[in-house]
Amino acid sequence: MLSGKRLVIFLLAIASLYVSSATQAQEQVQFGYVNLAEAVLLHPFMKEFDAAPRRFRITALKGDADKTRLENTAKLKGEIEKAQTELKKLEEERIKEENDYTKQLQKLIRQKNTSPKAGEISMEKYNEERKSIDLEFTRKLRALRTEIKKVQNTITKLNQNSAYVEHASHEETRKVFSLILDELYEGVDAVAKFYKIPFVFNSSFAFERNANQATITNPMPEFFKDLDYRLSEDPEGKLTVGAGIKAWLDLKNNNLVNCSDPRLTSFVLKGGVNMTPAVVDYIYQKHGISKSHRDFIQEYFRTVGSDK
Repeated sequence: MLSGKRLVIFLLAIASLYVSSATQAQEQVQFGYVNLAEAVLLHPFMKEFDAAPRRFRITALKGDADKTRLENTAKLKGEIEKAQTELKKLEEERIKEENDYTKQLQKLIRQKNTSPKAGEISMEKYNEERKSIDLEFTRKLRALRTEIKKVQNTITKLNQNSAYVEHASHEETRKVFSLILDELYEGVDAVAKFYKIPFVFNSSFAFERNANQATITNPMPEFFKDLDYRLSEDPEGKLTVGAGIKAWLDLKNNNLVNCSDPRLTSFVLKGGVNMTPAVVDYIYQKHGISKSHRDFIQEYFRTVGSDK
């Protein structure tokens, strides 16, 4: 993959191919580039983003934040109570199975010890019946323990989520990211029209959503709130703020892991030709794929898979 600087050089090299020798200064095709991943992280909406759970706070959503908070709390409480009720029921069933198992063993032992005739219940028969009881009990107990573990894990997760009642859901977080990208694409289009730039490339097209354990405090809330004060009061304010933003952008793979909008990794933002159909057709011909297959794929790109 190309780094930002290498991509710029690469794009400039491509641009030079379109320049005629006679009108190089006047008619050179201009190319632009935008690092969308960094642009997203620098968007004003990001001041409501919490980097720990990688979700937005509910204040980023339209509507009554207090009402949403209460609804989230009530919903979570109901889910916890439901899970606890299910766990109690499973524990009671486990105790019942253990008691039934003990009663069956006691009954079998009494039958053996109180038999009116010596040898009426042989040791071999006793062992067979004991083994059958043991196997059935083990099967039921194993199944119950599995279900109990599932419910316990659910309760643990719900209790952890209780710390995030102030946050939007993962689905709502994705919607906020999409709103950010709506505005960024609108901005790219406006700037490109103003400067008459026909092609704008996304220099973060190689971005990968591969979060690890690294986290960082989101600097955007303070950036949008107290920047002027910090710069005026702190002699090294610019360096401090700049270092914080750099660290924030360096962790873009982590911070944007919940942004599933495909536009984030789009290579060409504006202009250009979709070469995918031609490339696929070339490969199909090289491998001797039938014309009917090739025609089908081309029709697919024209109707469904095109990026018009």
